[in-house]
Amino acid sequence: MQRSYQLALAERTRLAGEERDRLLAAREPRGFADGQFVQHQGDPGDAFWAVIEGNVLVGRYAEDGAFTAFAVLGPGDIFGELAFFTGLERQVDAIASGPARLVAIDRSLLRRLMQEDVGWAELLLRSLGRQLAVSLDIIDAERRLPTAERLRHLLAAMAADAPDGCTVAATQQQLADLLGVSRVTLGAALRSLEARGELACGYRHIRLRAPLSPGG
Repeated sequence: MQRSYQLALAERTRLAGEERDRLLAAREPRGFADGQFVQHQGDPGDAFWAVIEGNVLVGRYAEDGAFTAFAVLGPGDIFGELAFFTGLERQVDAIASGPARLVAIDRSLLRRLMQEDVGWAELLLRSLGRQLAVSLDIIDAERRLPTAERLRHLLAAMAADAPDGCTVAATQQQLADLLGVSRVTLGAALRSLEARGELACGYRHIRLRAPLSPGG
């Protein structure tokens, strides 16, 4: 299945303080140690997650064991709701990055929360709507933008999550998978951006020479 960077491109849907407090009053969080899996790709989507404390790394392991990171989620972020509502299997792996506490929201808990506060329905509709909007933007970009420009937008989104804001830790094969293109096509796009002075390629990383705007 083609990988995407939708979680990084989408505006995050976060719990407000009131929603977080109501959730904690309804269910005790589960603790996860650093490196522990919260979910595996292929798991049933019988619940979605709210991050209470710590961070969760979302991505996907390839058959060769290489990991492609899609996003780092923090307190207040929710994830997994798409699989929950569609009945699809989990599309990504989620791993605790440091100690973390999360709440699993299953159907019985969600019904209870929505009965007490219709704001939960609005929150989830916003989240699903944003994911749909990002998906449509990606489809549109694939039809009209050259590969070099799609790569430029992808690198800008990935660099935004990097500590220094400019280094993307990824191989050319991982980037090709993310864009759904061949390694040869990806290499040509990288050379084009490098010739324009926008980036420098290194071993398993790319350094942007100046901050790039995902939409610019």
